[in-house]
Amino acid sequence: MKRIDRYIFRTVLATSLVSLLVLLTLETFFTLLTELEDVGKGQYGVAQMMQYLLLTLPRRAYEIFPLGLLLGGLMGMGGLASGSELVAMRAAGVSRLRLGLSAMQVALLLSLGSLALGEYLAPWTEQTAQEVRAAARAEGVAIRQGKGFWARDGELFVNVRAVLPGARLSDLYVFQMDEAAQLRLVAHADSAYYQDGRWQLHGVKSSALGEERVQMGNAPQLAMASVISPALIGVLAADANDLAIRDLATYIDYLEHNGLNADEYRLAFWLKVLGPLTNLTMLFIALPFVFAPQRSGGAGQRLLIGVLLGLLFYLANRMLSNLVLLYGYPPILGACLPSLLFLGSGAVALRRMRG
Repeated sequence: MKRIDRYIFRTVLATSLVSLLVLLTLETFFTLLTELEDVGKGQYGVAQMMQYLLLTLPRRAYEIFPLGLLLGGLMGMGGLASGSELVAMRAAGVSRLRLGLSAMQVALLLSLGSLALGEYLAPWTEQTAQEVRAAARAEGVAIRQGKGFWARDGELFVNVRAVLPGARLSDLYVFQMDEAAQLRLVAHADSAYYQDGRWQLHGVKSSALGEERVQMGNAPQLAMASVISPALIGVLAADANDLAIRDLATYIDYLEHNGLNADEYRLAFWLKVLGPLTNLTMLFIALPFVFAPQRSGGAGQRLLIGVLLGLLFYLANRMLSNLVLLYGYPPILGACLPSLLFLGSGAVALRRMRG
């Protein structure tokens, strides 16, 4: 039995790694086509573009991992079925459950590697890639579409339009409210940098709203104490799906401390934590198609099935996640419900199969 386990393990591992490599190559090629349109803007040349592509490889590998595992499972186990090797194993008394568990060991091992990739390497390389790209194009790092991002620090509300490399901010507004939620101060700073636990604002123009009049003021430099540190700015400047679990936990704590809605980031947190479950699900739902009698369709048919299943899971995941946020249900429900539904469907399909 151990020999069969090792054989299935090696087969599925090899096809999964090949599938990941092919998908990553295609993803990189399409990204290359997009980035070529920006070559020549500022100092953004071919060398900077290649550096950007290399630095974003970990993030793209992490994103396509579930689909790669699904296709790898279908191709690996499907190849064994097409060669009648699974039939021989079944004839030797090996159950479908045991064969499936042998394949799931690959999913578990690769899922742990994917989790480490998404937690430690991908967030750092993605942030570095965005900084390299922005610096070469002489732009601020894009942090949100439209009007930048908002942050709250007690009675202060800060709107930052651009984040520059080196913990520098550009074009920011500060709004101060009183205990009665009345606006008391509006200030604009051309730039800011962090030093000795305080933000040093430059080119400050302020308007203090009194009971009867508005007092205008200008200052070349102004120090502002705030709990919004450069580390938190880095979290704010990144997309929730690109953050590590520990960064998401930090930002969720910050939002809760300031009485803000953290459901979107809780959802991203649980999607990251439950990532191994998603990966196991993607391989598990491939098993009914492997053990089905129609196993002579060839690699093309298995590839098509894998793509359709991956697309269906992606759509279900996005739809259910948005519905959970819309109706105010716990975010963990939106993170685990698609996997549970697909696991249940796969279990029912396997149970209905004879033999």
